[in-house]
Amino acid sequence: MPKKREFLAGTIVALIALVFTLALGEVAVRLITSSKLIYNIEMVKYARELKQRDPRGVVSHVHRPSRSAKLMGVEVALNSLGDRGPELADPKPPGTRRVLVLGSSITMGWGVPFDATLTSAAEKRLNTEQPFGPATRFEFINAGIGNYNTLFQRELFRDQYPRVKPDAVVLNYFISDVQPRTMGRDSVVLKHSFLAAWAFDRISQWQFARSGKNLLTFYSDLYADGSDAWRVTQEKIREMRDTCTADGVPFTVMIVPDIHDLSPGTPYRALYEKMDTAFRADGFDVVNTLGAFQRQFGADVSKLWIQADDPHPNAAGHALMAGQLAEHFVRANPLKLSR
Repeated sequence: MPKKREFLAGTIVALIALVFTLALGEVAVRLITSSKLIYNIEMVKYARELKQRDPRGVVSHVHRPSRSAKLMGVEVALNSLGDRGPELADPKPPGTRRVLVLGSSITMGWGVPFDATLTSAAEKRLNTEQPFGPATRFEFINAGIGNYNTLFQRELFRDQYPRVKPDAVVLNYFISDVQPRTMGRDSVVLKHSFLAAWAFDRISQWQFARSGKNLLTFYSDLYADGSDAWRVTQEKIREMRDTCTADGVPFTVMIVPDIHDLSPGTPYRALYEKMDTAFRADGFDVVNTLGAFQRQFGADVSKLWIQADDPHPNAAGHALMAGQLAEHFVRANPLKLSR
């Protein structure tokens, strides 16, 4: 009996020590994040405050309608559609041309004030310059959702296209949008423990490094000839385009590069060329922003990042994308507006 009591006492002490250590770690991480933004911790806040399981069970998650949260130091406010931005007028005001922009966290404007996002900046530029006259007003709808791929974007398109009734649709295509996503499961621990989220992120990075792969090989596999992921991605984009074409709505694909490497000799170039060639061969209207990104940020990509541990495009990057998109609407005039 004494030995059993001794073992039980030792186990209890060990458990108390473990719980105390974890609690201390949780407090420490929360204290650090109260004065310093940590990317994966902010993503935990995003998942907890602005995301929810898809009620239809079609995709893993959707935005919570009419919610807001402060993430990466900026306010992210969603309207009743779950899109970042103000409510849409119904009916649409006369002379207004609505542009529905689909994409992931880059489109949403992760870490960027709403007025500086690519959708807001493109809208402001076109409405200020009035290339089609004062009677034409543009309204860009920001339907970006973090951790979305093309398949999920196609499902969001199916839901919002008949509700928004856009005059044009833009798919803001990021290189990782080809990556398959699972339905996933909610983790209470990862949603509510900053320590667990921080540890999970470090373990994931270690496992990726240990696999012997890097981002280039990861992407190269996804875009390889015969890749199911790339084939399905192209099919889903065609489906969106074909729906728009049937209604006489122009559909544009804007290619956005990974901003880890924008050097002139970047090995990623072959992948961007493959995307561009495939989209154009399919008859898509394409805006490829790689060259513009390289010219402006190729010498120092860190000037483009939100912060050192978060290589999402900052306000300068969004201004570049907005400029490319606005110039395309003026130059190519996909809406066939009179000047």
